[in-house]
Amino acid sequence: MPTMTQTLAVNFPRARVWPLLGDVEQVIACMPGASLTKPREGDRIFGQMRVKLGPIAAAFAGEGTLTMDEATHTGVIHGQGTDPKNNSRAKADVTFAVVEEGPGTRIDLTVDFTLTGVLAQFSRGAIVQEIANRLTAEFARNLETKLAATAPAVVEDAEPVAASAASPEPAKELNAGNLLWSMLKDWLRKLFSNPLPSGERVARRAGEGDARGGASGKSATPSP
Repeated sequence: MPTMTQTLAVNFPRARVWPLLGDVEQVIACMPGASLTKPREGDRIFGQMRVKLGPIAAAFAGEGTLTMDEATHTGVIHGQGTDPKNNSRAKADVTFAVVEEGPGTRIDLTVDFTLTGVLAQFSRGAIVQEIANRLTAEFARNLETKLAATAPAVVEDAEPVAASAASPEPAKELNAGNLLWSMLKDWLRKLFSNPLPSGERVARRAGEGDARGGASGKSATPSP
């Protein structure tokens, strides 16, 4: 079962972040491609995850559980889903810890996952790690936006009141095909923007000089 670790940071105190993480509707709305299929029942969550992998569009529907420990500010999510159309199955166990870090909050995630069927090829190597990195970054941005939208509103000469939270809107569908293309562009940008080390540049110039000397038929040995 492959394991990944992820860390995300938000510029809000833990006292604000922790309660929001327990609001399943708000959290699901921050996750690209995710949505609830019916209301939560105790610890049980029912939803789906839509992913586009180039020409392949997958929709994993299933259920999971969420448990949170107020004393340690940690939680565990168990989830699994199937996509009958592509004959694929996904399963994941996510452990998270919410840590105070200065004026902000850090969320450490450990994800154990299994992906079988047609889409299993995307669960190996750097591809899934890069997708996870970008997915985590997008989730963090959406979470910060959500926290800012629900920030307490201060009314002059009155007690602070909480701003009303708008109905959560689902985040955009996760398009892994776009992510893979972005990975390729980033790799090419780094390849052509990084200069050669000085020693390698000198060696290359010397080699080019020798090649030019040989081509002209002149000896590189100085005349007596």
